Amino acid sequence: STPGGSNNPTPTDADPFADCDNPTSTTCIRPFIGTVSSPVTLSDIAAFRPNPAVDNSQPNGWTVVGLDTNFYATGSQHIVDGTLLGKPASVRFTPVRWHWSYGDGTAASHPVPGGTWRALGVREFDSTPTSHVYGQRGRFTIDLDVDFAAEYRYAGGPWVPIAGTLTIPANRLTISVGDATTVLVEHDCRRNPAGPGC
Repeated sequence: STPGGSNNPTPTDADPFADCDNPTSTTCIRPFIGTVSSPVTLSDIAAFRPNPAVDNSQPNGWTVVGLDTNFYATGSQHIVDGTLLGKPASVRFTPVRWHWSYGDGTAASHPVPGGTWRALGVREFDSTPTSHVYGQRGRFTIDLDVDFAAEYRYAGGPWVPIAGTLTIPANRLTISVGDATTVLVEHDCRRNPAGPGC
């Protein structure tokens, strides 16, 4: 201690832990000392659930035999807060792979979620990285499963990756697949209500 001074020196920028020997100190900067076992596994974060992706199709609810139907998913990286092994923590989920089952006996996995025709800069029924062509008429059910990578952190610390991925189902789609017949007509239905298709 110094004459006339406190017996409890205050921490300095050079030594932020100088006052940590005093258990009543309000100025000590104490580092986080974790007691959580490592590594954290996917089963440890079972209480943290990622937001499911949303499956979409273009056209919406119907399509045409032999033409590309555009399937795409929405959903992005997000953080879920909670308690991990008894301590407040955050888990960050990142979608990394998309698995479509088209209901016609075929399936495909893609490293991208796809996008709308407009966002991709293509015309309607053009091929996209996640499109599918149906070869027959009918009504089909489409399922999408998305793989999420996960990371965790405590008290705003660095993100730590967790081995493996979680597979989370998205919503189910049902579409009708039909044939398209093109007919050339002189007038539209407003000018010729009795025309083909009117």
